[in-house]
Amino acid sequence: MTIGERIRGALVALAPLDPADAPAWERWLNDPVTTRYLYGRRGPPDSVATLPELRSWGRQALADPHLVAFGIEETGGGTVIGNARLQLWAWSRARFSILIGEAAHRGSGQGTEATALVCEYAFERLGLREIVLDVDQRNAAAVRAYLKVGFIPGRGDSMRLRPESLRYTTAGASRRSIGS
Repeated sequence: MTIGERIRGALVALAPLDPADAPAWERWLNDPVTTRYLYGRRGPPDSVATLPELRSWGRQALADPHLVAFGIEETGGGTVIGNARLQLWAWSRARFSILIGEAAHRGSGQGTEATALVCEYAFERLGLREIVLDVDQRNAAAVRAYLKVGFIPGRGDSMRLRPESLRYTTAGASRRSIGS
């Protein structure tokens, strides 16, 4: 599933996931610089991501009641620069993942803001009690972003966030008619 309307922050907007963005996903997932930390220490898959497979993934993500998928757009021009996901688990928990695919948008705070927007949505609208993620510790920029949002390091590559730990707030974000 995905959100119904855009959730706007100062730098990015969370948008409904759109399988029409699959050409961008294909470009991102076939770029070794973009994916160098994406698959963790297990490394990338044996085959490259194809457009039909990614369109299929997008359609499946929209139909999956245990997955909330978000497109990430820059606020200035509306260009899709990445996507994020919450894999919903039992006991009001979820696993978070994010990809800022457009290289020009990395290191600008957009990923941090997108992470905070997703986490706020998860706690406020979905009623989650905890969000967990795995991050390759060599990805120092991602680790800094997660710490800024309020994630607490756990064992190995895991981090977790609870509502009371959320530090980075997006007070200016527009929360009009958010549906899922």
